[in-house]
Amino acid sequence: MNLFARIWETAKGLALGHATTWLEYFKPEITVRYPEEKPEYVTGTRGIPALKWNYDKGDLNCTGCGLCARACPISVIEVRQPVGPDGRHLQKPEVFYLDFSRCMVCNLCVEACPFDALEMADMVDLSQYTQGDLVFDKQQLANIWVDSHARRVALGDKL
Repeated sequence: MNLFARIWETAKGLALGHATTWLEYFKPEITVRYPEEKPEYVTGTRGIPALKWNYDKGDLNCTGCGLCARACPISVIEVRQPVGPDGRHLQKPEVFYLDFSRCMVCNLCVEACPFDALEMADMVDLSQYTQGDLVFDKQQLANIWVDSHARRVALGDKL
């Protein structure tokens, strides 16, 4: 290939490349500037487990039975029931911690709960500066559910 043919091919390639760039420039944007802009999640997006709040009772649906903790394959859930004055366990969680730094988001805790106390919320952004900040207590987990766009209908309904 002689010099003029190579120059012609190079110029043609540059012109096609710039034309492609300019055509893409005038198309509507399909990306968002995360984290300033949040993407819109479709209903039913499965994010992280959250504790459901029952507005009728004014309390959590959770009874603290611990079935979710036993169902978790990597033991990231800690649940304890308080003990009443008669020495029996009360039907509510005294302590409920979930360590999202190790959670696999497998949904087994939600499936194991017979009281419909857990639900996969549509929250997916969990970035923190320290690993300890990824251990959520029961109030933080309830706040996630209250702020999420739940779609299941059960006790503690939310549409």
